[in-house]
Amino acid sequence: MKIQEAITKVMEEVRAVGKTERNQQQHFNFRGVDATVNALAPVMRKHGVSVRPSQILSRDYEHFTSKSGSQGVACRMVVEYTLTGPEGDSLTGVVAAEANDYGDKATPKCMSVAFRTFLLQAFALPTQDTDPDAEVYDRAQSQGQPVRQRQQWQPPEDYLGLARDAATLDEVRAIWQQASANGAPAAYLDEIKNLSADKPQGVAA
Repeated sequence: MKIQEAITKVMEEVRAVGKTERNQQQHFNFRGVDATVNALAPVMRKHGVSVRPSQILSRDYEHFTSKSGSQGVACRMVVEYTLTGPEGDSLTGVVAAEANDYGDKATPKCMSVAFRTFLLQAFALPTQDTDPDAEVYDRAQSQGQPVRQRQQWQPPEDYLGLARDAATLDEVRAIWQQASANGAPAAYLDEIKNLSADKPQGVAA
Protein backbone atom coordinates (compact mmCIF):
# COMPACT_ATOMS: atom_id res chain seq x y z
CA MET A 1 0.00 0.00 0.00
CA LYS A 2 1.43 3.36 -1.07
CA ILE A 3 1.69 6.28 1.37
CA GLN A 4 -1.21 8.17 -0.19
CA GLU A 5 -3.47 5.14 0.17
CA ALA A 6 -2.34 4.68 3.78
CA ILE A 7 -3.09 8.32 4.58
CA THR A 8 -6.58 7.87 3.14
CA LYS A 9 -7.10 4.80 5.34
CA VAL A 10 -6.12 6.82 8.42
CA MET A 11 -8.44 9.65 7.40
CA GLU A 12 -11.34 7.20 7.11
CA GLU A 13 -10.94 6.15 10.75
CA VAL A 14 -9.95 9.35 12.59
CA ARG A 15 -12.45 12.16 12.99
CA ALA A 16 -12.42 15.66 14.52
CA VAL A 17 -10.02 16.54 17.33
CA GLY A 18 -11.71 19.24 19.40
CA LYS A 19 -10.43 21.58 22.10
CA THR A 20 -11.03 19.32 25.07
CA GLU A 21 -8.17 20.48 27.33
CA ARG A 22 -8.39 23.48 29.67
CA ASN A 23 -5.80 26.14 30.52
CA GLN A 24 -6.56 26.92 34.18
CA GLN A 25 -4.44 30.09 34.34
CA GLN A 26 -5.84 31.97 31.33
CA HIS A 27 -9.16 30.05 31.35
CA PHE A 28 -9.43 28.86 27.76
CA ASN A 29 -9.85 25.52 26.06
CA PHE A 30 -7.13 24.22 23.79
CA ARG A 31 -6.18 21.24 21.63
CA GLY A 32 -2.81 19.88 22.72
CA VAL A 33 -0.31 17.90 20.71
CA ASP A 34 -1.00 14.87 22.92
CA ALA A 35 -4.69 14.83 22.01
CA THR A 36 -3.83 14.99 18.31
CA VAL A 37 -1.14 12.30 18.53
CA ASN A 38 -3.35 10.07 20.71
CA ALA A 39 -6.11 10.27 18.11
CA LEU A 40 -3.83 9.49 15.17
CA ALA A 41 -0.96 7.30 16.42
CA PRO A 42 -2.87 3.99 16.90
CA VAL A 43 -4.42 4.22 13.44
CA MET A 44 -1.14 5.31 11.84
CA ARG A 45 0.58 2.27 13.34
CA LYS A 46 -2.26 0.05 12.13
CA HIS A 47 -1.71 1.19 8.53
CA GLY A 48 2.10 1.38 8.68
CA VAL A 49 2.43 5.19 8.54
CA SER A 50 5.30 6.92 10.32
CA VAL A 51 6.10 10.63 10.62
CA ARG A 52 9.29 12.55 11.39
CA PRO A 53 10.60 16.12 11.16
CA SER A 54 13.00 16.06 8.21
CA GLN A 55 14.18 19.68 8.03
CA ILE A 56 13.96 22.98 9.86
CA LEU A 57 13.72 25.35 6.91
CA SER A 58 13.90 28.54 8.96
CA ARG A 59 14.03 29.59 12.59
CA ASP A 60 14.23 32.94 14.34
CA TYR A 61 13.78 34.37 17.81
CA GLU A 62 12.51 37.66 19.20
CA HIS A 63 12.89 38.95 22.73
CA PHE A 64 9.87 40.83 24.05
CA THR A 65 8.54 42.44 27.20
CA SER A 66 5.02 41.69 28.42
CA LYS A 67 2.63 44.33 29.78
CA SER A 68 3.62 43.25 33.29
CA GLY A 69 7.32 43.69 32.51
CA SER A 70 8.26 40.01 32.18
CA GLN A 71 10.95 39.15 29.65
CA GLY A 72 10.01 36.51 27.10
CA VAL A 73 11.20 34.86 23.93
CA ALA A 74 9.16 34.21 20.79
CA CYS A 75 10.27 31.38 18.49
CA ARG A 76 9.11 31.07 14.89
CA MET A 77 9.89 28.10 12.68
CA VAL A 78 9.12 26.65 9.28
CA VAL A 79 9.45 22.87 9.56
CA GLU A 80 9.32 20.13 6.94
CA TYR A 81 7.83 16.78 7.96
CA THR A 82 7.98 13.46 6.12
CA LEU A 83 5.28 10.79 6.15
CA THR A 84 6.49 7.31 5.20
CA GLY A 85 4.18 4.47 4.21
CA PRO A 86 4.37 0.69 4.64
CA GLU A 87 6.19 0.28 1.30
CA GLY A 88 8.84 2.88 2.16
CA ASP A 89 7.63 5.64 -0.16
CA SER A 90 7.05 9.05 1.39
CA LEU A 91 5.39 12.45 1.16
CA THR A 92 6.62 15.72 2.66
CA GLY A 93 4.78 18.78 3.92
CA VAL A 94 5.80 22.15 5.34
CA VAL A 95 4.19 24.07 8.22
CA ALA A 96 4.91 27.32 10.05
CA ALA A 97 4.65 27.63 13.82
CA GLU A 98 5.13 30.19 16.57
CA ALA A 99 5.38 29.94 20.36
CA ASN A 100 6.22 32.27 23.25
CA ASP A 101 7.84 31.40 26.57
CA TYR A 102 9.16 33.23 29.62
CA GLY A 103 11.84 30.61 30.32
CA ASP A 104 13.84 28.27 28.11
CA LYS A 105 11.00 26.37 26.42
CA ALA A 106 10.18 28.52 23.37
CA THR A 107 11.87 26.13 20.93
CA PRO A 108 10.27 22.85 22.11
CA LYS A 109 6.91 24.62 22.37
CA CYS A 110 7.27 25.79 18.77
CA MET A 111 8.16 22.27 17.60
CA SER A 112 5.07 20.91 19.39
CA VAL A 113 2.87 23.47 17.65
CA ALA A 114 4.47 22.63 14.29
CA PHE A 115 3.97 18.88 14.81
CA ARG A 116 0.32 19.29 15.84
CA THR A 117 -0.36 21.62 12.92
CA PHE A 118 1.24 19.26 10.41
CA LEU A 119 -0.77 16.27 11.62
CA LEU A 120 -4.03 18.22 11.52
CA GLN A 121 -3.34 19.44 7.99
CA ALA A 122 -1.83 16.25 6.58
CA PHE A 123 -4.82 14.17 7.63
CA ALA A 124 -7.38 16.96 7.05
CA LEU A 125 -8.78 16.60 10.55
CA PRO A 126 -11.72 18.88 11.42
CA THR A 127 -10.79 21.09 14.35
CA GLN A 128 -14.17 22.60 15.31
CA ASP A 129 -12.42 26.00 15.39
CA THR A 130 -13.91 29.38 14.59
CA ASP A 131 -13.18 30.32 11.00
CA PRO A 132 -10.43 33.00 10.80
CA ASP A 133 -12.72 35.19 8.69
CA ALA A 134 -15.13 35.43 11.64
CA GLU A 135 -12.75 37.71 13.56
CA VAL A 136 -11.30 41.14 12.77
CA TYR A 137 -8.36 42.69 14.62
CA ASP A 138 -7.77 46.43 14.92
CA ARG A 139 -4.24 47.45 15.78
CA ALA A 140 -3.43 50.63 17.62
CA GLN A 141 -0.64 52.80 16.26
CA SER A 142 2.70 51.74 17.70
CA GLN A 143 3.97 54.04 20.44
CA GLY A 144 7.72 54.60 20.78
CA GLN A 145 10.26 51.89 20.09
CA PRO A 146 9.08 48.31 19.51
CA VAL A 147 9.62 46.02 22.49
CA ARG A 148 10.72 43.12 20.32
CA GLN A 149 14.19 42.86 18.84
CA ARG A 150 14.99 40.19 16.27
CA GLN A 151 17.90 37.89 16.95
CA GLN A 152 19.65 37.03 13.69
CA TRP A 153 20.78 33.45 13.11
CA GLN A 154 24.52 33.05 13.57
CA PRO A 155 26.18 29.95 12.09
CA PRO A 156 28.21 28.00 14.65
CA GLU A 157 30.60 27.13 11.81
CA ASP A 158 31.48 28.64 8.44
CA TYR A 159 29.33 26.21 6.48
CA LEU A 160 29.67 28.22 3.27
CA GLY A 161 33.46 28.10 3.51
CA LEU A 162 33.36 24.37 4.21
CA ALA A 163 31.07 23.83 1.21
CA ARG A 164 33.41 25.80 -1.07
CA ASP A 165 36.34 23.64 0.03
CA ALA A 166 34.42 20.36 -0.22
CA ALA A 167 35.76 17.92 -2.80
CA THR A 168 32.55 16.02 -3.58
CA LEU A 169 28.81 16.42 -3.67
CA ASP A 170 28.51 13.99 -0.76
CA GLU A 171 30.61 16.32 1.38
CA VAL A 172 28.43 19.29 0.42
CA ARG A 173 25.34 17.27 1.32
CA ALA A 174 26.75 16.47 4.76
CA ILE A 175 27.57 20.16 5.34
CA TRP A 176 24.06 21.17 4.20
CA GLN A 177 22.53 18.68 6.66
CA GLN A 178 24.66 20.03 9.52
CA ALA A 179 23.62 23.59 8.75
CA SER A 180 19.96 22.56 8.52
CA ALA A 181 20.14 20.72 11.85
CA ASN A 182 21.55 23.89 13.44
CA GLY A 183 18.63 26.01 12.27
CA ALA A 184 20.08 27.65 9.15
CA PRO A 185 17.43 29.71 7.27
CA ALA A 186 16.33 28.62 3.81
CA ALA A 187 18.33 31.34 1.99
CA TYR A 188 21.56 30.21 3.69
CA LEU A 189 20.85 26.57 2.83
CA ASP A 190 20.25 27.56 -0.79
CA GLU A 191 23.69 29.21 -0.90
CA ILE A 192 25.27 25.96 0.25
CA LYS A 193 23.28 24.00 -2.31
CA ASN A 194 24.39 26.32 -5.12
CA LEU A 195 28.03 25.54 -4.29
CA SER A 196 27.44 21.91 -5.25
CA ALA A 197 27.10 22.70 -8.96
CA ASP A 198 30.74 22.04 -9.87
CA LYS A 199 31.42 19.21 -7.41
CA PRO A 200 32.11 15.72 -8.82
CA GLN A 201 30.34 12.47 -7.93
CA GLY A 202 27.93 11.81 -5.08
CA VAL A 203 24.45 13.17 -4.42
CA ALA A 204 23.68 16.89 -4.41
CA ALA A 205 22.42 18.56 -1.25
